[in-house]
Amino acid sequence: MILKNLDNINSENFPVAIFGSGPAGISTALELERKNIKCLLIEAGDENYSEASQEFYKGKVIGDPVTDLSSSRLRQFGGTSGHWGGWSKPMEKYNFDLWPLNASDLNIYLKRTCEILNINNQFRKSSLNEFFNQVEFQYSTVGFADKFKNHINKSNNIFLVLNTQLSHFVGSNNNTDYAVCISNSVIKKIRAKYFVLACGGIENSRILLWTRKQNQGFIDNELPIGKYWMNHPWILGGKGIISKKKLKKKMKNNFLEYDGIIHFAAKKELIIKKKILSAAIYIGPEENAKIYKEIIKDILCVAPEYGKKIARMVFKKDLKCGNIFMHLEEDQTENNKIVLDVKKDKFGIPLVKLFYKKSNYSLKTAKLFLEEFGNLCRKDDLGRIAIEESIYNLESFEHLGAYHHIGGTRMGLDKFDSVINKDLKVHNVNNLYINGSSNFVTTGYTNPTFTIIQFALRLADKIYERLHT
Repeated sequence: MILKNLDNINSENFPVAIFGSGPAGISTALELERKNIKCLLIEAGDENYSEASQEFYKGKVIGDPVTDLSSSRLRQFGGTSGHWGGWSKPMEKYNFDLWPLNASDLNIYLKRTCEILNINNQFRKSSLNEFFNQVEFQYSTVGFADKFKNHINKSNNIFLVLNTQLSHFVGSNNNTDYAVCISNSVIKKIRAKYFVLACGGIENSRILLWTRKQNQGFIDNELPIGKYWMNHPWILGGKGIISKKKLKKKMKNNFLEYDGIIHFAAKKELIIKKKILSAAIYIGPEENAKIYKEIIKDILCVAPEYGKKIARMVFKKDLKCGNIFMHLEEDQTENNKIVLDVKKDKFGIPLVKLFYKKSNYSLKTAKLFLEEFGNLCRKDDLGRIAIEESIYNLESFEHLGAYHHIGGTRMGLDKFDSVINKDLKVHNVNNLYINGSSNFVTTGYTNPTFTIIQFALRLADKIYERLHT
């Protein structure tokens, strides 16, 4: 059922209250519904986008620029899935080396995650050499509001309440007693057995920081809330040409191409050898003839005979040619962090300040990855790449932005370097859970939405177990 406000709702009838109706919140609610558990799903925004609502997401960035904090996320039903890119893939096994759980803990939910995203559950991978894999992403066109609106409206177990802002939680004796919300400009208390905070990679930290300030002693002061925040850089790495014919031959026809795009990802062996972070590149689709001409012209100037060869290959449509884009991981530092600003929104909740500096480690990763890949292409005559000059200078190293806000309530074994445990429960609080990209320990090179949904399904299982023990 979808309701405009809390006026006709008695929250005590619901064992679970979920805050945030993006992929994390909706996926958790859907899985609880499958287990016949009623939940209250609370969204701060309305059913559709409004500029007035987005004002609540404004914030200040101190340091290096990142994608605008307001435009990069959506305060509405469906959350930021209203403009997500759709690229979907599980994280690599090695991405979990620093996490308190393994990829296998999440991959049992792979099939169900793919059902939610309307994608195939087969993610192929082919070895290029000892350092690189060719990997396959899949593209989801699912907007969570569009896909699940009718389902939720007809549901007897999911009650979606719009236009209701979560302010903070109130608790005592290691237990959350209620959530303070504002609906129709009236303060309401939401009570439940279990609470799930699923408001995104900025807002999760904001709400938890405000909770700690409003309710001294409830949330442990030693928890590093807001710290270890990470961007998810997407950059232009250069231009490249790859012979598909030679690549297929080298890979013994295990060649992967999706919608005209080919991806190459670092194996763990390269990460260890070069001491870099997780990274991947993609080439294509062929954008236009202009890029071909520019690349061939450059090659002809320095290597005329090879340039002629390339021109013939273009004519035969053998080449994959275009810009090389990179997905990069960022390292974890507590200096990149979210704090509360003195400036508040109209409900009296502080806006955020984000302290952020670009990572030398990410720059090093981009440089060494591209150089190693370029050496391989040259050695095996698979093609050639030209690396962007910006890759060699931190000042000019520009993130194109991926709208992915990672960290701030990260997962771990204890309260000194993490906020939640492996079951997504806040340390030393019995009934408060957090889900979303804010929980990630590392980013990997993949987009976070797929992993967020896997965690949502796992969280529903954990809550179900606790309700029935």
